[in-house]
Amino acid sequence: MDEALARMGLESFRHRKATELSGGEQARALIARALAQEAPLLMADEPIAGLDPAAQIATLRVFEGLAREGHAVLVSLHDLTLAARHCSRLLVLDGGRLVADGPPMEVLTERLLADVFHLRGHILRTPDGPLLQPLDVIP
Repeated sequence: MDEALARMGLESFRHRKATELSGGEQARALIARALAQEAPLLMADEPIAGLDPAAQIATLRVFEGLAREGHAVLVSLHDLTLAARHCSRLLVLDGGRLVADGPPMEVLTERLLADVFHLRGHILRTPDGPLLQPLDVIP
C-alpha cells in the first residue's frame, strides 16, 4: 500500500477519511487501491476523468511506468491527445467494432477523426508526440 500511495502522490493523505477527500483525490485513491493489489493486468475505464491536468498526466505516467515494469495496462480514454502521448498502442472502436489498432502516430489520422469521431480536426506531430486540435463537428 505504501508504494501505491507514493506512486499516486498520496502519502500525506494516508490518515484522512475518504469523505474528507475531494473528488479528484478520491479518484486517485481508488487508483492507488487498484495498484496495491499488484495485479499483472490493470484495466481502467476513464481513470483521469475529473482530474486536473497535472494529475491526469501524473496518472498516465504511473501507468506508463507499470507497463515498462512488465505489467499489462489497458485504459479507456476519450482524450485522444493524452492517449496518443502516453499509450504505446491505440485500439479505436466504432459501434463496438475494432477499426484501428497500432502505434498512435499511425492510428491517429484526420480521416479517422472524421470517420469515427465525426470531427474535423488537425493533428500536429511534435517531438513530444501528437497534439490533436478538434475544430468542428461533422454532421
